[in-house]
Amino acid sequence: MQEKSIVRELEVSDGLEAHKASYYVENGVLHAWIGEKMISLTMGVDASDEAVRRLLVGHIQTKAWRQRFADRWAGRLR
Repeated sequence: MQEKSIVRELEVSDGLEAHKASYYVENGVLHAWIGEKMISLTMGVDASDEAVRRLLVGHIQTKAWRQRFADRWAGRLR
């Protein structure tokens, strides 16, 4: 089990750039700083690093989807 209240960092690469998250667990709640958002959620059976990794991958996918959507609309407005 990981020590509680210790701030940890996790990095995931999408092949182009590295995305980082900082997180800590306190009183059974995971607090993760991803992008410009603080996400807090109750810890389940998963390890905190795996939960943060999934949140970070979701953030990367959402960011990529938004960029594709914006590029598509920018092409239509020209």
